[in-house]
Amino acid sequence: MLSHIRSFIVREKDGVAAIEFGLLAPAFFGLLIAIFEICYFVYASTSTQRAVEKAVFDLRTNHAATVVQQRNLTIEEWYRETICGRVSLSTCESTVQITIERYDQDMNQVWSTSDPDQLTLAPRETIMRVEAQVDMPSIMFTDLLFGDQAARLSSGITFMTEP
Repeated sequence: MLSHIRSFIVREKDGVAAIEFGLLAPAFFGLLIAIFEICYFVYASTSTQRAVEKAVFDLRTNHAATVVQQRNLTIEEWYRETICGRVSLSTCESTVQITIERYDQDMNQVWSTSDPDQLTLAPRETIMRVEAQVDMPSIMFTDLLFGDQAARLSSGITFMTEP
Protein backbone atom coordinates (compact mmCIF):
# COMPACT_ATOMS: atom_id res chain seq x y z
CA MET A 1 0.00 0.00 0.00
CA LEU A 2 2.83 2.39 0.89
CA SER A 3 4.50 1.64 -2.45
CA HIS A 4 1.33 2.65 -4.33
CA ILE A 5 1.23 6.00 -2.52
CA ARG A 6 4.94 6.53 -3.14
CA SER A 7 4.56 5.82 -6.87
CA PHE A 8 1.69 8.31 -7.04
CA ILE A 9 3.79 11.04 -5.41
CA VAL A 10 6.99 10.37 -7.41
CA ARG A 11 5.26 10.26 -10.84
CA GLU A 12 6.93 11.50 -13.97
CA LYS A 13 6.32 15.18 -14.60
CA ASP A 14 7.53 15.50 -18.20
CA GLY A 15 5.50 18.00 -20.24
CA VAL A 16 4.05 19.89 -17.29
CA ALA A 17 5.91 23.09 -18.28
CA ALA A 18 4.58 22.86 -21.84
CA ILE A 19 1.01 22.52 -20.58
CA GLU A 20 1.44 25.45 -18.19
CA PHE A 21 2.93 27.55 -20.99
CA GLY A 22 0.03 26.63 -23.27
CA LEU A 23 -2.43 27.78 -20.62
CA LEU A 24 -0.66 31.05 -19.76
CA ALA A 25 0.80 32.13 -23.12
CA PRO A 26 -2.43 33.54 -24.67
CA ALA A 27 -3.09 35.72 -21.62
CA PHE A 28 0.55 36.87 -21.52
CA PHE A 29 0.72 37.78 -25.22
CA GLY A 30 -2.70 39.42 -25.05
CA LEU A 31 -1.46 41.57 -22.19
CA LEU A 32 1.67 42.52 -24.15
CA ILE A 33 -0.39 43.55 -27.19
CA ALA A 34 -2.78 45.55 -24.98
CA ILE A 35 0.14 47.39 -23.34
CA PHE A 36 1.65 48.15 -26.76
CA GLU A 37 -1.66 49.42 -28.10
CA ILE A 38 -2.29 51.65 -25.09
CA CYS A 39 1.20 53.16 -25.43
CA TYR A 40 0.63 53.69 -29.16
CA PHE A 41 -2.72 55.36 -28.46
CA VAL A 42 -1.19 57.71 -25.87
CA TYR A 43 1.67 58.57 -28.25
CA ALA A 44 -0.72 59.25 -31.15
CA SER A 45 -2.99 61.36 -28.95
CA THR A 46 -0.07 63.43 -27.68
CA SER A 47 1.37 63.97 -31.16
CA THR A 48 -2.05 65.06 -32.46
CA GLN A 49 -2.38 67.58 -29.63
CA ARG A 50 1.12 68.93 -30.26
CA ALA A 51 0.38 69.27 -34.00
CA VAL A 52 -2.74 71.33 -33.27
CA GLU A 53 -0.76 73.46 -30.80
CA LYS A 54 1.88 74.13 -33.48
CA ALA A 55 -0.78 75.10 -36.04
CA VAL A 56 -2.42 77.43 -33.53
CA PHE A 57 0.93 79.00 -32.64
CA ASP A 58 1.56 79.70 -36.33
CA LEU A 59 -1.89 81.24 -36.62
CA ARG A 60 -1.51 83.40 -33.54
CA THR A 61 1.87 84.76 -34.61
CA ASN A 62 0.70 85.29 -38.21
CA HIS A 63 3.37 82.89 -39.55
CA ALA A 64 0.59 80.95 -41.30
CA ALA A 65 -0.32 83.95 -43.46
CA THR A 66 3.24 84.19 -44.72
CA VAL A 67 3.47 80.48 -45.56
CA VAL A 68 0.05 80.41 -47.24
CA GLN A 69 0.93 83.38 -49.45
CA GLN A 70 4.45 82.19 -50.31
CA ARG A 71 3.41 78.63 -51.24
CA ASN A 72 0.05 79.57 -52.77
CA LEU A 73 -1.90 77.18 -50.53
CA THR A 74 -5.43 77.36 -49.25
CA ILE A 75 -5.71 77.63 -45.48
CA GLU A 76 -7.24 74.14 -45.35
CA GLU A 77 -4.29 72.68 -47.27
CA TRP A 78 -1.96 74.45 -44.87
CA TYR A 79 -3.79 73.01 -41.85
CA ARG A 80 -3.68 69.47 -43.26
CA GLU A 81 0.00 69.80 -44.11
CA THR A 82 0.90 71.28 -40.72
CA ILE A 83 -1.04 68.72 -38.69
CA CYS A 84 -0.29 65.58 -40.74
CA GLY A 85 3.37 66.57 -40.99
CA ARG A 86 3.63 66.24 -37.22
CA VAL A 87 1.28 63.32 -36.54
CA SER A 88 2.94 59.94 -36.95
CA LEU A 89 -0.13 58.07 -38.16
CA SER A 90 -0.35 56.40 -41.54
CA THR A 91 -4.04 57.31 -41.78
CA CYS A 92 -3.65 61.06 -41.16
CA GLU A 93 -3.83 62.36 -44.73
CA SER A 94 -6.87 60.28 -45.62
CA THR A 95 -8.87 60.64 -42.39
CA VAL A 96 -8.02 64.01 -40.83
CA GLN A 97 -10.97 66.32 -40.33
CA ILE A 98 -10.19 69.88 -39.40
CA THR A 99 -12.81 72.14 -37.86
CA ILE A 100 -12.23 75.87 -37.62
CA GLU A 101 -14.74 78.15 -35.92
CA ARG A 102 -14.78 81.88 -35.27
CA TYR A 103 -16.67 83.62 -32.48
CA ASP A 104 -17.60 87.19 -31.70
CA GLN A 105 -16.73 88.86 -28.39
CA ASP A 106 -19.88 87.37 -26.78
CA MET A 107 -18.78 83.85 -27.79
CA ASN A 108 -21.52 83.49 -30.39
CA GLN A 109 -20.36 81.41 -33.35
CA VAL A 110 -20.18 83.58 -36.43
CA TRP A 111 -18.38 81.27 -38.86
CA SER A 112 -17.23 77.66 -39.25
CA THR A 113 -15.54 75.51 -41.88
CA SER A 114 -18.93 74.29 -43.04
CA ASP A 115 -18.76 77.31 -45.37
CA PRO A 116 -15.55 76.48 -47.30
CA ASP A 117 -15.72 79.62 -49.48
CA GLN A 118 -14.87 81.69 -46.40
CA LEU A 119 -11.97 79.51 -45.25
CA THR A 120 -9.46 82.32 -44.84
CA LEU A 121 -7.06 83.52 -42.21
CA ALA A 122 -8.74 85.21 -39.28
CA PRO A 123 -8.42 88.94 -38.72
CA ARG A 124 -6.60 90.15 -35.64
CA GLU A 125 -8.22 89.84 -32.21
CA THR A 126 -10.63 87.12 -33.32
CA ILE A 127 -11.67 84.31 -31.02
CA MET A 128 -11.17 80.98 -32.79
CA ARG A 129 -11.43 77.26 -32.14
CA VAL A 130 -9.29 74.84 -34.13
CA GLU A 131 -9.92 71.13 -33.80
CA ALA A 132 -8.42 68.16 -35.62
CA GLN A 133 -9.80 64.64 -35.61
CA VAL A 134 -7.75 61.74 -36.93
CA ASP A 135 -8.75 58.10 -37.22
CA MET A 136 -6.25 55.86 -35.48
CA PRO A 137 -5.29 52.62 -37.21
CA SER A 138 -6.25 49.64 -35.08
CA ILE A 139 -4.04 46.81 -34.01
CA MET A 140 -6.14 44.27 -32.16
CA PHE A 141 -8.04 45.44 -29.13
CA THR A 142 -9.31 48.62 -30.80
CA ASP A 143 -11.37 46.41 -33.10
CA LEU A 144 -12.72 44.55 -30.10
CA LEU A 145 -13.65 47.78 -28.28
CA PHE A 146 -14.97 49.87 -31.18
CA GLY A 147 -16.06 47.23 -33.70
CA ASP A 148 -15.96 48.42 -37.29
CA GLN A 149 -15.63 52.05 -36.27
CA ALA A 150 -12.11 53.41 -36.06
CA ALA A 151 -10.89 55.00 -32.85
CA ARG A 152 -10.86 58.74 -33.43
CA LEU A 153 -8.35 61.06 -31.79
CA SER A 154 -9.58 64.59 -31.28
CA SER A 155 -7.55 67.61 -30.20
CA GLY A 156 -8.63 71.22 -30.10
CA ILE A 157 -7.67 74.65 -28.83
CA THR A 158 -9.66 77.85 -28.39
CA PHE A 159 -7.63 81.06 -28.64
CA MET A 160 -7.64 84.71 -29.67
CA THR A 161 -5.49 85.89 -32.56
CA GLU A 162 -2.82 88.44 -31.72
CA PRO A 163 -3.59 92.17 -32.02
